[in-house]
Amino acid sequence: VQCYISKCNDPYTNLAFEDWLLKNSDLDSYVLYLWRNRPTIVIGRNQNPWKECNLDMMNERDVWLARRTSGGGTVYHDMGNTNYTVLMPRSAFTRDTCAEMVARALQQEDIAAYVNERHDVTVDGLKISGSAYRLTSRRAFHHGTMLIDADLSRLRGCLDSKSKTIEAKGVESVRSKVANLRDYSWTIDHSTFCGAVASEFSKTFGRLTDENVTVWSESDPGIKEKVEKERERITQWQWLFGQTPEFKYRISGEFAWAKVVCEIEAKHGKIINAELTTEDTAVVPGGVSRVLEEAGKLLVGAQYEREAVMASLSPILADARAQELGKWLAEQI
Repeated sequence: VQCYISKCNDPYTNLAFEDWLLKNSDLDSYVLYLWRNRPTIVIGRNQNPWKECNLDMMNERDVWLARRTSGGGTVYHDMGNTNYTVLMPRSAFTRDTCAEMVARALQQEDIAAYVNERHDVTVDGLKISGSAYRLTSRRAFHHGTMLIDADLSRLRGCLDSKSKTIEAKGVESVRSKVANLRDYSWTIDHSTFCGAVASEFSKTFGRLTDENVTVWSESDPGIKEKVEKERERITQWQWLFGQTPEFKYRISGEFAWAKVVCEIEAKHGKIINAELTTEDTAVVPGGVSRVLEEAGKLLVGAQYEREAVMASLSPILADARAQELGKWLAEQI
């Protein structure tokens, strides 16, 4: 058995270290990893950030976006939230084993936690911990959040997507009523939670001693070499947005010169089809249909983001209607 406790609050470094543990820990070992991040929205491997998050609000509030390598739904991290990861042989993995271990750890702290039918750790019917897992041929990990004293008002705003009409493939989050552990205990904090989980992990999987507990930070020798390549990969647009499964987005807008309907299909974060039409073709001024048709062609291949959309339309932006159309589309993304 082994325990690692991160003193780093960078989400990409922490997720990259988790990946390093999965690939480098002994195949028969049980490993506990405890960590927390600065304000960050973390989406699952197969989720759509435009549907799950309010990216504008996240930018305004300095909340980062991260995509993890496991499945499951979207979660909010800040320094009032502690994350736990348990790595083990795949043959020993079950979804509830680790969740029940965490629930027992909270019971040590006089918090009446239990695991519900969705494998969430809850108190009084309110979710305090969501979790996800990843399986490889020989290894598995189960990781989850623990809301201790998180800023829940910030959480709700950042998870209120403005793109509610997106039809997305992949996994959509199931919204649950949540609570902080602080609502049930004035003594629980990051340190006591980590201690309780480490104690229960030791009882469940094997005795932890001082020799097999490692506390690390970004400045520790060897950490950068362990995480640098994976951290670089998961900070790129290609992972954060380009990993997104196929989706469709239909919007409509009213201009002085026409009522426009735009239907966009995107895959891996790029537009693969765009059709712009008017609701009433009988009264469309001359030239409008040509602008809409040309705009649809130019959008294909563009990344699904504001700057890329405007750049793709640059060949027709000399037309005032195309300028207005481009600004409108950019605002909707």
